[in-house]
Amino acid sequence: MAKTSIDYSQIELQEHIPLTEEEINSIADQKQDFFKHVPGVLILVILLMVLMACYLLKDKFHDFKYYHYLLFFGITLALYAFFYGIMYLVYIYFVKNWEKDIKSGKNRLTSFIISAHKTENDEYIITFSGRNRKEKIRLPVSKSDYLNYHVGTKVVVVYLKYSKTVISLKELYTDFPQKNR
Repeated sequence: MAKTSIDYSQIELQEHIPLTEEEINSIADQKQDFFKHVPGVLILVILLMVLMACYLLKDKFHDFKYYHYLLFFGITLALYAFFYGIMYLVYIYFVKNWEKDIKSGKNRLTSFIISAHKTENDEYIITFSGRNRKEKIRLPVSKSDYLNYHVGTKVVVVYLKYSKTVISLKELYTDFPQKNR
């Protein structure tokens, strides 16, 4: 693919646009839903691990004393606490990003799509040109947006800066030839 030149004077970035009440409520719903199923899922995973350990130790149970059972139970609780702590730290990370987004508002970028790719985990990433040659803004998008918008398309994207969430993506016009993915 030949390099195409981008007119950086056409790229606009508006920052700190206040969020609407609907967008703030959406973030509040994400906060509530994020940590809702974690305890149940962790209990299920730990239970499966305990059952696998019991299956592997099935011939040794007749030699167990009471302190072996207490140790087994203690290790199970420690694993639950460890994984719960990791999930809590991830939750705190996301909450901090959401709070920063509420405080700083959303960004509106009028730019060109310079690349798009799919990750191994079925995430769809589109890279937008920034205000200068070295600045690039990479945002995860939905599959439909990934398939509808091609490299070279001039778009207006409204997104949250810290949580990297695209609120809206609209095409202005296509400037460069389309590239097949």
